[in-house]
Amino acid sequence: MENNIELEKEELELLVGKGYSFETTFLGKKRIWNIGKLSMGKMLRLSKVFIQIKVDEESLSNTDLSVQLPAQYEAVRNNAHLCASAVAIAVESKLPKWFLKWHFLNSLNSEEIMNFSLELLKFSNYQNFMTSTVLMNGNRPTKAMPIEKPDLKPSTEQWGKSATTSDGL
Repeated sequence: MENNIELEKEELELLVGKGYSFETTFLGKKRIWNIGKLSMGKMLRLSKVFIQIKVDEESLSNTDLSVQLPAQYEAVRNNAHLCASAVAIAVESKLPKWFLKWHFLNSLNSEEIMNFSLELLKFSNYQNFMTSTVLMNGNRPTKAMPIEKPDLKPSTEQWGKSATTSDGL
């Protein structure tokens, strides 16, 4: 019962736009960081970071550990700074982004980054942005789907002759 109440509370906070918050130790004190409503400008800055993140999915899903482990290490080496940049961009703070990036790089662990990423995806809602873009665009981005299926039976008009019972139609 309590779990349902917590889930409903989280959903309401999401709908109201309260945002997501997490805690780190910042300069020796506990600090709560908030991610509020994501504006289009913030979504644009985050998208520039997200596009740079590269993951070798084939190597990571390989059953051979001698291939999988180096791929994991490479993913961390190539993407840790990008993940910290994404956190620094998303949080609401007057501190310089380079300082926030350094702080998050040195204080968040992989589980906290995963939770942050999941919450960020909920709040960013890129799907709504894409729907808005499609609605504003005068050109049709996709091929129209036919509503009616074509008639597969040959009609007599196609061949220019009348149908009789001797024709088998």
